[in-house]
Amino acid sequence: MLKRDRLSIIVVGLLTAIVVYFLWHELDGRGRQLEAALRHLDWRWLAAGMVAMIITIFLEAGVAWSLLNRSDRKKTSLAALLRVPLLNLLGTGLTPFATGGQPAQLYGLSRAGVEGGRATSVVLMKFLVYQIVVVLFFIIGYFSADSFIYSQVDPTFATFIPFAIAIHAVVIIGIALVMFWPALTLRLVDVISPIFKKMMTRRRYQRVIAAIKVKVNNFHEESRRVVGSWQSLISATAFTMAQLIIFYTIPYFVIRAFGYEDVNPWLIIAMHIMIVMVISLFPIPGGVGGAELSFQLLFTPFVKNPATLILVILIWRIITYYFGLFAGLVAYVWPSHKVVKDTYEQKR
Repeated sequence: MLKRDRLSIIVVGLLTAIVVYFLWHELDGRGRQLEAALRHLDWRWLAAGMVAMIITIFLEAGVAWSLLNRSDRKKTSLAALLRVPLLNLLGTGLTPFATGGQPAQLYGLSRAGVEGGRATSVVLMKFLVYQIVVVLFFIIGYFSADSFIYSQVDPTFATFIPFAIAIHAVVIIGIALVMFWPALTLRLVDVISPIFKKMMTRRRYQRVIAAIKVKVNNFHEESRRVVGSWQSLISATAFTMAQLIIFYTIPYFVIRAFGYEDVNPWLIIAMHIMIVMVISLFPIPGGVGGAELSFQLLFTPFVKNPATLILVILIWRIITYYFGLFAGLVAYVWPSHKVVKDTYEQKR
């Protein structure tokens, strides 16, 4: 694990400790409220929330599978594909603005034996589909719940919404330009590469630049293949939509676990859509602190008991964030099938 990854883990740990301290401090003097909340706790709903999270991981693996070509599909196992979303959870959870998700997925696909240019194309196309679907769901959720947001939710949160949608729009446009404008990508390589020229020998520099340009061309060819395959795009979009819909329902399961039977499931889903969009604004690994605050601002109208709301926040983050970090770390250190096989053959 790189030194910056260890630093990110330390930062996440410290921020988590601070958040837990403040949330626990909010419980001070509310022992009766906490007792009442735990009395109504139904573990079956919490189990449903955890199952929903696990299903989203399998569906995200389905997105990666649908974007691979036939030869890569044949030689890639389910275990190797599951490593991709798990490493994505780890990468996005440990880096500011979730910038580590794509490199982590590239690492996962490379361990599955997918060539670098094809893997890059798959990861960026996967990310592009995800961004488009997220924005689509945001538009639907926002316009169907805007009156509730501005009448029932703290207006501080509403001010972040335009910035969130702007960031996602810029990301979509940027990815599209890189994927479908090869001349621009190669031009950027020529502009940036002189910076690294003095850091290596001339022969190595020329070899690295030539290799990068070959991979860029392979990447664009693979991008055109994916775009030309409507079946792959439709499958990837369907998997992504199913993944996000199930992910958005997790707070509903957690709230129902504490006996709130009359909550509107669609409003719960719409509020979670807002949170997912706004978390992207926080330059903090995993949005630690910002996510919890956003959840408190949006879900106070649904959960009137302050002690119950704090428990809901903690459980929601354990399911949607910390579980992914732990599972991603396991996927990171777990050897691939090829590595295990090679080790076994060497011992023989």
